[in-house]
Amino acid sequence: MMTRLRRLPSVTIICILIFEATISGQSIKIPLHSPDLAENVDYHSFGSMMILKHSIGKFHKLPKNPVLTFSRNSWDSRDVSDPFVLVTADTVYLFYDGSRGGKYSLGYAVRDPDGWSWMKKSKLTGSNNGQWDSYHQIDPYLIPVKGEWRLYYSGNSSDSEFGYQVGVAVKRENRDWFYPPENPVLAVDSTSWDFAGNIYSSIVYLPEQNIFRMWYTGFQGSLSGIGLAESGDGFRWEKIGSGPVLNIFPGVISPAVIYNGEKYAMYFVQLSLGNKYRTKICLMESKDGIHWENREDILLPTEKWEGNKLMKPNLSYFEGRVHLYYCAQKGSSWQIGAAAAEATFVEKGVWRSKIMKEKIRELKIKYEQPEGTSLKVFIIDQKSGLRAPLSLDRAMPIRKNVYSKSINGFNIQGDWQVELQLETTVENRSPVIYEINFN
Repeated sequence: MMTRLRRLPSVTIICILIFEATISGQSIKIPLHSPDLAENVDYHSFGSMMILKHSIGKFHKLPKNPVLTFSRNSWDSRDVSDPFVLVTADTVYLFYDGSRGGKYSLGYAVRDPDGWSWMKKSKLTGSNNGQWDSYHQIDPYLIPVKGEWRLYYSGNSSDSEFGYQVGVAVKRENRDWFYPPENPVLAVDSTSWDFAGNIYSSIVYLPEQNIFRMWYTGFQGSLSGIGLAESGDGFRWEKIGSGPVLNIFPGVISPAVIYNGEKYAMYFVQLSLGNKYRTKICLMESKDGIHWENREDILLPTEKWEGNKLMKPNLSYFEGRVHLYYCAQKGSSWQIGAAAAEATFVEKGVWRSKIMKEKIRELKIKYEQPEGTSLKVFIIDQKSGLRAPLSLDRAMPIRKNVYSKSINGFNIQGDWQVELQLETTVENRSPVIYEINFN
């Protein structure tokens, strides 16, 4: 166990700048997850954004697949795989792993301004000097939480299917990326059911309870199941139960779990036996994250470029649709594809912050307002009881349909609240709230 923080190699410095502006400085962020009132809104399913409550329709593969492929004479010249999409008001990021010469590393791309393609940027990590993740670093999963960025991933010290462990790198304001001393955070344990390795994690943060839940693939020799671990800080994890929470013969791997505040949905990969080794992406639901039911096939390998294997599903919401990214292998190379589904939203919802006691000079909101939707913002003065509407006119555009608006000139003498009203006249569109800050 390491006794001090290790900085990531210098190749990561290039990506620090893209995150710097997203970590709040002197302003105070109003948490969406702890409201005084919330009706018909969902601030759990897709990271830290808030949208109207909804149901997800059927996924259809995009006609321009694959959406990300390998590049000649680059660090990802053989494979690109294991996609993870992070959506912010400013940028949509696609994290992935790639290989050249057998070793895997992590990198990222960003959505182009017109939303037609992905622009590759940089490799994020390099060699770690013989440590547990020195040969392979795969399966990125990045979450912004508690004022920092946490990049979870799977690492291996040799070129083997077994022996993977889960670790994390952290970026805090005005600091370089570093490895916490708890790494690997989910280590191989010879006495556990998953003694042959832990890989492909999916993490849900439940801010109301201050609990992290991680579903991951555990290997029992050549057999695989999906296990569950929990943590109070995201660094020290305790495995739940004495075996996997999902175990379907001949094996299930690579979970992607979303939680809408009421139930869990797990998209995962199921193996099949036969003349050809095939995999497909399935879906199951759960009320507690432990007991799963209602199995459904979501995507099958039907396209020529996919071969027989679909892997590593990832769910995100941007550009007005729910996206399912995945990777597929034909021959010896992996590429990344995508499918999309329309969501059906309720007509209106309301959200009201907890009572704020800090003095307010300026309120800043970043939001998305597609055609056919509306967003109304009010500030409530607790002392006077006045409920004043705030204008979003002349908001600054950030990207398509996404805006930033700063509002000042407040004359509030005491406690106050912010209220948001989200509405849509188009059933498959919703306003999106990315963040609310004040100073």
